[in-house]
Amino acid sequence: MQMQLNQDLMALPSIEQSFRVVRLEEGDVKQRTDHLLTLRNLILENEPMYPEIGKWVSGKVFPGLRSGERVAFVGYLGEKPVVSAVVKRGTTAKFCHLRISEEMQNAHLGGVFFALMANEVRDLAKDIYFTLPESLWATKKEFFHSFHFFQRTKAAEQYRLFDEELHCRASFAEVWQGVAVKLPKILELYSPREASIADDLLLSIRPQHLHKILGGTKRIELRRKFSTKWLGRVVNLYASGPVMQMMGQARVSRIVSKAPDLIWMEFKGEIGCSREEFDNYTAGASEIYALELDEVTPFRVPVSRGDAAALLRDRLVPPQSYCTLEKNKTWAKALSLASFLQGAFSGRLLSNAPRRDAAQHPILSNRGRVLSSQVQRMFA
Repeated sequence: MQMQLNQDLMALPSIEQSFRVVRLEEGDVKQRTDHLLTLRNLILENEPMYPEIGKWVSGKVFPGLRSGERVAFVGYLGEKPVVSAVVKRGTTAKFCHLRISEEMQNAHLGGVFFALMANEVRDLAKDIYFTLPESLWATKKEFFHSFHFFQRTKAAEQYRLFDEELHCRASFAEVWQGVAVKLPKILELYSPREASIADDLLLSIRPQHLHKILGGTKRIELRRKFSTKWLGRVVNLYASGPVMQMMGQARVSRIVSKAPDLIWMEFKGEIGCSREEFDNYTAGASEIYALELDEVTPFRVPVSRGDAAALLRDRLVPPQSYCTLEKNKTWAKALSLASFLQGAFSGRLLSNAPRRDAAQHPILSNRGRVLSSQVQRMFA
């Protein structure tokens, strides 16, 4: 692997740009998606330093994606691909490749993608390793130390021209400890959503009903109290006890407020409960709200309230019915975290002002400063 890390933190005035990360796996190889071809082209830009890199892509990366042994990411600034990453799963996992284009040198992407890759292997890995040039270790070892990569030896195989490669290793528990320390700051600087998450709602739903919503058999969610001002808003779907997980998102496409009997007559086939359950819930109410949900998107990996609270080092108290994220900053961070951990998201990237080239120093987020990095090739 070749890495080059520039100055760690930059604080500059901001200009918003769109940034998104796409996660690649088995289906991308089978369908030969544009994202897969983009990944290949980005990796092959390292060929002058790694003459055998093309064979690695066709012989190991693509077969690994097809089998599920590997996961890859492509990051886009607008429509321009600027980041590529590959991680190999297993009890001994490997950060195989991370390349960040020159124009993104000050965008905190080293930390972001180390966190994403560590998240991909957390169900299996006991150890994580990668290789890098000795010169890079000498100049930027503090960054690697922040993820608890202290052990280094000469790599058994030397793939890179003109610079000796080192082998770096740490236990997964140590790496994840580093991720946990960095995540709150990453989420403070960068919320992985194009729209402001402060405009969203958090909706607490009983697990049996939420599974029906995510499975497409329940389209209407009932509330005794609500407001029509939330029409068109994103709702984050939280499964109440005993599950206690953030499980997906949807959009409020319609809000109907009527007497319970009229609501039942109109929506009984889409509410997902029996008449007895409906009557028990609406007892004593003269009017209730029927929320029609569309654009339902289950999370690939549900995130538990306990895990989020531990990573954010904060207390998460779920609402009885719903709450706005504008007034609940802790839940806003937790839901940003849940979106981030899905590995594929869209967000806003802010680039900054006093500089010679306006395209040279982008910053992720709507607030501030970020670590810069260029990480190039790590062989499997």
